[in-house]
Amino acid sequence: MALFSSQHSQRKPIAESKILLAGPVRNVASIIQHEVETLVASLGNFKEIHCFVVESDSSDDTVKKLEELQEKIKNFSFVSAGKLSDKYTRRTDRIALCRNLVIEAVNTDPKFADIDYVAMADLDGMNGLVTPDKIADCWAADESWDVITANQLGDYYDIWALRHPDWCPVDCWQQKYALEAVIGDGPAGNLAVSARQVVLDPGLGLIEVDSAFGGLAIYRRQAFLAGRYAGTDKRAGFDVADHVPFHEELRAKGYKIYINSALINCARYPDALELPIPPRPRGVFIIIKKLGRLAFGKKRFNKYLDSMKS
Repeated sequence: MALFSSQHSQRKPIAESKILLAGPVRNVASIIQHEVETLVASLGNFKEIHCFVVESDSSDDTVKKLEELQEKIKNFSFVSAGKLSDKYTRRTDRIALCRNLVIEAVNTDPKFADIDYVAMADLDGMNGLVTPDKIADCWAADESWDVITANQLGDYYDIWALRHPDWCPVDCWQQKYALEAVIGDGPAGNLAVSARQVVLDPGLGLIEVDSAFGGLAIYRRQAFLAGRYAGTDKRAGFDVADHVPFHEELRAKGYKIYINSALINCARYPDALELPIPPRPRGVFIIIKKLGRLAFGKKRFNKYLDSMKS
């Protein structure tokens, strides 16, 4: 049974609300000021805006730039988690840890005690098209949302973080790896990933999902504090998009998550950014080999594997 119900909550107006813009960063010295200023401007109709950035593993001048922004931008603060890669080898675990530091700050830091909403954002080039009107569109929606996430003008790219019972019910990359032995690398990638990266018309309205991100998500405070991010699947041990286990906890407690097709944050996934692709889990590959040899015969399947290496 759901612990909370969105139907019994009332959306607080933007003009009466305080919002926290937050996100993890690494090596963003050249772009972070523009990113923060763009998003702060898009949130300009809120009663009060705070910013909280969690840095880790940067090899450029990111920390120095964040120190400068702390002096320039009102209510801007940051923490550096240092070189997490020495302790956490998985990139997904490092990102999850940084996002969890935001949750901890919202839950315990007195300056965030009366924050009404949290905007978790990618701060590396994903949100250049966000405007006050697009934010206002989220508040004009009839649906009683607890989490509302972004869309892109081009293909909806963030399939790894997406869960929808019909559109994307499973981890897209794990499905791709499992399909490779059956239909080959290209068709597997198309079926599991590319075919799901559809264009969502901005007029579609809100689409309810079990998980989504797309570079920007706005949370009611209560919903944001209801879960924790994780970068590793607790059952199978492979890398996951950290939003998925977080949103799984929120959904289990009755919170509702939507993609707002009108909340366009960028034209398409920026070429300068690296599309997140998790490493191929060895355990899955061993299973694929066993299934392939059973289905096609050892000699024929080994020949197929050899051809994939060349």
